[in-house]
Amino acid sequence: MSTTQAVILAGGKGRRLQPFTSAVPKAILPVRGKAMILHQLKALEEAGIEDVLVVRGAQGEKIERFLSSQGKRVKFITQPKPLGSAHALSLALPHLQGDFVALACDYVFPSAHLKELLRVHHSAKAAATLSLKRMDRDKIKEASTVRLSKGRVVRIVEKPREEEILSDIAAAPLYVFSPQAKPFIAGVEVSPRGEYEITSAIQNMIDAGLEVRGVLTQEWAHLSRWQDLLRLNFPYLTDYL
Repeated sequence: MSTTQAVILAGGKGRRLQPFTSAVPKAILPVRGKAMILHQLKALEEAGIEDVLVVRGAQGEKIERFLSSQGKRVKFITQPKPLGSAHALSLALPHLQGDFVALACDYVFPSAHLKELLRVHHSAKAAATLSLKRMDRDKIKEASTVRLSKGRVVRIVEKPREEEILSDIAAAPLYVFSPQAKPFIAGVEVSPRGEYEITSAIQNMIDAGLEVRGVLTQEWAHLSRWQDLLRLNFPYLTDYL
């Protein structure tokens, strides 16, 4: 089955990127001088995905206005409150048929990696396939950690404490889901951090015996802190950040 739809999650407030995100939503902040969401739309298009939904938050009208000025046609869904990634994705579920891609608005990746994710997902008939990357332990504490066994994700922990780190492999916010994932995304319970998280839904899928795969990539950019904004747009600052 082909994957023809994608959901970009852009409802968060981007607190770690303030004061930039006080005026500009994270999705249209630049990476290498180009809005992140434009990098994402290009990668999706190159992977054959042109039906895109954006789940927007408080500054969503700025994203909509920006994309309109760029001639981009996407659909928008409003998340009234930033209650977490799974909550945002659940709002899009009624509009999705078949397998679909979900991604956070602050993660940039090459289209070749997305194509490989889709290939693995369909070949394995997986319920979910995750983009994975190796990270330093201090950065993993701000992301997630997974245990990988022969390409299968057998455990995932969001924002782990030191003793909870499973490996140096983190799950990046780019996923391919089959329809099997929908009830897990819609029914996930609130996390200890007070949010409805996609990683919790994925762990519930693993616990239910569903196939969850992972694909490592070395080429990625994640814009989550103000230091990232400087590093990704001014490469000469890399040694100082």
